[in-house]
Amino acid sequence: MSKNPLVSVIVPTKNSEQYLAACLESINGQTYSNIETIVVDNNSTDKTKLIAQKHGATFYTKGPERSAQVNFGVTKASGEFIYKVDSDFTLDEQVVGQCVAKARQGFEAVVVHNTPNANVSWIARLRKFEVDMYKYDHMHSSPRFVSKAAYQKINGFNELVTAGEDYDFRNRLDRAGYKTGFIDAEALHHGEPTSFWAHMKKYYDYGKDIKDYAKSEHNSFAGESASFLNVYFKNWRKLLTHPIKSVALFAYTGMKALFGAAGWLRGSLNGQS
Repeated sequence: MSKNPLVSVIVPTKNSEQYLAACLESINGQTYSNIETIVVDNNSTDKTKLIAQKHGATFYTKGPERSAQVNFGVTKASGEFIYKVDSDFTLDEQVVGQCVAKARQGFEAVVVHNTPNANVSWIARLRKFEVDMYKYDHMHSSPRFVSKAAYQKINGFNELVTAGEDYDFRNRLDRAGYKTGFIDAEALHHGEPTSFWAHMKKYYDYGKDIKDYAKSEHNSFAGESASFLNVYFKNWRKLLTHPIKSVALFAYTGMKALFGAAGWLRGSLNGQS
């Protein structure tokens, strides 16, 4: 890698005006400065384009969904490294610098832990309790910072997979033999759910689409789902220390599984008709 490699940060958007300004400000505020920001928008009808241009991002329009948007952004990127950042995230100022430092150690892909903003809702607080158990855990993390060469070698994101695309991307990096590292700095997710039933509907919709993820030879949906239990075993002290949150977490996880299974059944039946 070059001494001071250019990092292309790609932000897929669709009607993202609520969070986009804060996202781009956090990118512009990185301690590592050799960055280009590319916003790839899916035909927004709000002020997304104006916000992107105001913050100095290069703006393109491309659909039909995030994977295609990011893949398109990579074709326009000049960087030696690609970093996908969703528009409702803000970055710790050390994120890109730590990713580049990790790449200098020989890692072609780097995981940035994405943690929920606990101030958003009670669901976000519960999700943070859960998600923070996954930090530094390879099976429950997906690299979003990756060398452009590795990205192109595995043909980027699979545009046929719309549920679990990040994990499909990770699995193909693993199969290709690329080395993944972790950093300490985090990205904060502000677009956490505020409505329980709307959140369950999202998992129902994921369930309908998960068949496309399971079709790939690179993916083992059943095995990866079962591996969540291993994380709980590893964090048994944390679970015992917070018994009320732990009971709520298991109930929440059960509801997610129930809605996801219902969506999978519906998707399977539709596929047979």
